[in-house]
Amino acid sequence: MRFIHTADIHLGANPENGRDWDIRRQDEIWGTFERLITHIKEDPVDLLLIAGDLFHRQPLLRELKEVDYLFSTIPMTKIVLCAGNHDYIKKGSFYETFEWSKNVIFVDSKNVEPYNIDELNTCVYALSYYNNENRDSMYDHVIVNDTSKINILMAHGGDEKHIPVNKKRVAMSGFDYAAMGHIHIPSIDESNRIAYCGSLEPIDINDVGERGYIYGEVDKDNFEIRFVPFAKRNYLDMDYLLTPTVTNMEIKSRLQSMIEDHGSANMYKVYFKGYRDPEFQLDEAMISNTGNVVAIIDETVPDYDFEELYQENKDNILGMFIHKYLGKSELTSLERKTLYYGTKALLDAMEDRL
Repeated sequence: MRFIHTADIHLGANPENGRDWDIRRQDEIWGTFERLITHIKEDPVDLLLIAGDLFHRQPLLRELKEVDYLFSTIPMTKIVLCAGNHDYIKKGSFYETFEWSKNVIFVDSKNVEPYNIDELNTCVYALSYYNNENRDSMYDHVIVNDTSKINILMAHGGDEKHIPVNKKRVAMSGFDYAAMGHIHIPSIDESNRIAYCGSLEPIDINDVGERGYIYGEVDKDNFEIRFVPFAKRNYLDMDYLLTPTVTNMEIKSRLQSMIEDHGSANMYKVYFKGYRDPEFQLDEAMISNTGNVVAIIDETVPDYDFEELYQENKDNILGMFIHKYLGKSELTSLERKTLYYGTKALLDAMEDRL
């Protein structure tokens, strides 16, 4: 049986609120989900598992209709969908009464229940959230009913507030595969047949790295899964090493080239490291406009002439502080940081008194 395992699609999310491209990102999240359904239409799979948080919040009726239309375009694929902690089933939710297409199984149980798909000789065990938190270990004590079937656990959770998961217990429960959602970082434990697919698109600035879905093939004798990158764009960390002679225009030019090399569509957290002229200031506005720069982290240290500073400040606290380090033949990494940051703090304090 061929399947695709996805989760944490977060339709309706606005991950870059306030930036020039925020509306575009909302549309792209929907667009990537639609692109996944189109991909299945062109290369059909038997089963599509959506392990929670299809929506970023309570879905509107019109949004459910849009999603169900997409599902209806892949009638030969069985779809199993559960509500996660973001789109949990609360009183009055449209999830309660919505009528899905015939190929869709919507999980409406508060407890782990088996959902049989006879034509695939498969049983999917799953639950839906009815609150945005659930601290009970709901998945750790489930045992499969019929080992002759392909048994899949579709589970949303894995942290203290959202159904803690003991992977060893899940692995011993007799499942042929555990399709996990909630954690946005993709990870595969093939020996225990457990995988987090991660989010389909990055939803948060901390969702660094590739995002996509899990493709798998499973029967009673064989098991194979792999992660498939699928996001339109990703968050990436980028290190930029400064020298004491650098200028902001030089940074802009070089950063543009670096972004082009790593993909101009991606979004970047830029970490500035190294040494800079004590009088130099990063032009953060210019850097932010160089590309899709979502965060600037300045980890540089001023390139002080400590001997000169000591000679000029022998009789004050700054001179005494520097003198403690000048007599050492070699500084450890921690001592070097202490010297640089301590000197900066004392210089700033002296400047404030003027």
